[in-house]
This record gives sequence, structure tokens and C-alpha cells, in this order.
Amino acid sequence: MLGVKAEAITAEEMAKVDRKAAEFGIPSILLMENAGGVVARIITEKFGTKLKVVVFVGTGNNGGDGLVAIRHLMSKRAKVNVFLIGDPGDIRTEEAHLNWNVIQKMRQNVKIHVVKSIPDLKGVARYLKRADVIIDAMLGTGLKGPLREPFASAARLVNVSKVPVVSVDAPTGLDPSTGEVHGVAVKATCTVTFHRMKMGFLKAKGYVGEVIVADIGIPPEVEAAAIGKRRRLRWRVGEAPKEIPKLVSACLLGVNCRYNGQNNLNEKVMQLAAKEVLIPVCPEQLGGLGTPREPMGIIGGGGSEVLDGKARVINESGRNVTENLARGAEEVLKIARSLGVKGAILKARSPSCGCGKIHDGTSPSRLVKGDGVTAALLKRNGIQVVTEDDLDRII
Repeated sequence: MLGVKAEAITAEEMAKVDRKAAEFGIPSILLMENAGGVVARIITEKFGTKLKVVVFVGTGNNGGDGLVAIRHLMSKRAKVNVFLIGDPGDIRTEEAHLNWNVIQKMRQNVKIHVVKSIPDLKGVARYLKRADVIIDAMLGTGLKGPLREPFASAARLVNVSKVPVVSVDAPTGLDPSTGEVHGVAVKATCTVTFHRMKMGFLKAKGYVGEVIVADIGIPPEVEAAAIGKRRRLRWRVGEAPKEIPKLVSACLLGVNCRYNGQNNLNEKVMQLAAKEVLIPVCPEQLGGLGTPREPMGIIGGGGSEVLDGKARVINESGRNVTENLARGAEEVLKIARSLGVKGAILKARSPSCGCGKIHDGTSPSRLVKGDGVTAALLKRNGIQVVTEDDLDRII
């Protein structure tokens, strides 16, 4: 495990940091190069040179990191079998595609296999049997929900191989924000994660193995601009925090995730953050809604009625976004359960978080007050909820 204390953030926060780095002018291809290079260096330090390596890569940037690692390992005279899980035509980013093109030209000691379905994994076991190390670069920190095939079958083959496994950024199949596994996930010997420790690793010791947090060149100014300056959790991997954290609507801590792209920075919440551990969440973003987004309201009741299928959440254009808010509430509950949270401070007058603007079902101009969808779900699960207007209450 990591030998020093590390600051933990969620995968969603890390995604914001990555986007902000691009806005600062830091090329994504540079971050990918740094990430893949450090993975190769750690593998060389741990396992030596002239290695026989099996690499599983996906079609996203995590796969791109793995492809860069292959190139660096080739300079250490490695022999590599790379399994692309997916169609090469589905490689999603320019950076990953560039590195895929490079690997295709390196045929002297690199053998490429394309896996589009489970039958394409036939014969993988014999390559694994001869390998010195496996690199897992299939999905990284972008996973939501159970693994699809053929990713799930590839993960199972990795786990039964008894070969050391290095996962890139996060073990495939592990939710890096909550530490949850739905079905199957890669069990890594070592996880090389980038920039910051991921929150879910703190409860997933059996999957992450030794965790190494690697610097890939993202300066503090980028992180501050992306997710705000605030106190973060600091403890060793595998330990519980000494104090029970609380959830808080991220906008109250100055994160620009409000519907109009702004924040609701609250001085009382910031003062509390200096004393207690606060975990920022944005249910709307966790539910798949972007920022900025259209205002919305609950028609036909409150958050409880939405959860019971008796009310709907409709945005200004008339689009039904009920599923998004319900999904976001579930994601917040997962985070709360994973960290043992007992209380939450949610934004008042929000149909998603705390006390929302809720249509009574008769006229858009007639509004009643009630819990937002996330507040309702947390209360149903025994978590005490207040808004920023109620901070004098003890939670």
C-alpha cells in the first residue's frame, strides 16, 4: 500500500481536472505520454527488463495510456501481446488513435489481437501462462455499472492467471469513486493511479493491491480551478477516516456545477469545511446531466413521489429528466454508504438536492415546498439531511 498519506478525490472530480487541464492549454497527448511513461517505468523497476508482457487495452484514453506504456517497454526489450477489447474503429479519442497507429507499426516484438466478442478470447490463456506481467488498461476510472462482455471475460482470465497485474489508473470493473464491484473486476497486484488517490480505493484493498499515485504534470492551479480549494480527505489506503464525513452539495463549496454554470458558494459551509470532512457531490452531474443545463421542476409531488413513480421531473423545454435525477440520487447514496456517511448538507430550493421548487400538478405558477429527489432517497436510508439554511442544526 501507499507509504504516505494521500489526498483522495472521486473519479468525477478527476474528470473535471482533466477537462480543466485542456482549458489551461496542457495537451491531452502530453498527459497520456506522461501516464504511459510512468507505468512503464514502474513495471521496469518492479519486474526488470526483457519482459514478456500481455496488455489488455480498451478504446478510450485508458487504453491509450496502455499503448504508450507498450512503446516505452519496447525500449527495455520487452515482448508484448496486446489485446484490444473492442473494434479499432471505435477508438474514441485522437490521442488514443495516434498511439494505436504507432503500435501497429511496431510488429517486430509486438503481436496485436482484436477482441470484439468472447470467442476472440480463445487462446488468451496460453499467452498469459508465459507472461511475466499483465497490464490492465481496459477501462480505468470511467466505469459506471457492471462490466459488459467481453470485458468481463477478459477480467476473469486475468484473475485466474496468477501473473502479476498492473492496473492503469484503476482496476477494470472497480468503481473508483465508491469502491464497489458489480459482478467482476480485475484484482491488481499494483495500481498506478494518476494525480490523486481515488476515493473508492480506500475500501477496495483486495482489488487495487499496492497503490502508487503518479504525478503526470497537472499543476495545483488546474485542480483548484476545476474542483475548488477545500479540505480533502487524508488517510492511508485501507484505513477508515478518524471522523465520519458528511456529504455536501458541491456548488456550496464553490464548484461551478449549478444549472447556469455558476456556483452557490456559502460562507457557513466553507467555515464548516475547515473543521469537518465534507464530501462534495452533484446529483445532477452524477445522473448524466451537463453543466450548464436547463432549470427543472417536479410535477405531481416531491422527491418521495418521484422515487415512487408518482411524480416527474421536467425541465424548462418540457423534457422528462426523472431518470437522470433518480440515477444521480442513487450514485450519491452509493458514495454515502461506502464512506459511512450519516449526514448531508444539500442545496435548498433544488428539485435534485434539498428543498425544491415543486409543481403541485395543477399549474406551473402554483409551487409547494418539499424534498428534492436526492434528499428524499438519503432520508429513506437513514441519513439526516439539512440545507445550508439550517446549519445551526446538528447533523
